[in-house]
Amino acid sequence: MALRKCPKCELNYLRPGETICHVCASAMKRKKPVPVEEEEVVMCSNCGEAPAVKGHDLCEECLREQKREAELELMADKLRADEADMPIEEDIEDEEENDEE
Repeated sequence: MALRKCPKCELNYLRPGETICHVCASAMKRKKPVPVEEEEVVMCSNCGEAPAVKGHDLCEECLREQKREAELELMADKLRADEADMPIEEDIEDEEENDEE
């Protein structure tokens, strides 16, 4: 009979009549099943009604709202910056009146 390697570890050889080697068999006996812990559900810190998205404090809807508000604030900042660079209409009218005189 030809020697066969253990199908589990593929390192040790099997004795006649064995399905896995003695090393893998003893490791399986020692190994205790790991209890599966249920993840604690974290509620949204903003609304407190929906579960928070994994890795965040907020639920999906609150994250969307926060993103929308950030985009609006960014647009408002850009508009303020553009307005600061452009002369005000009153200033233009004053300059035109001064040019006519």
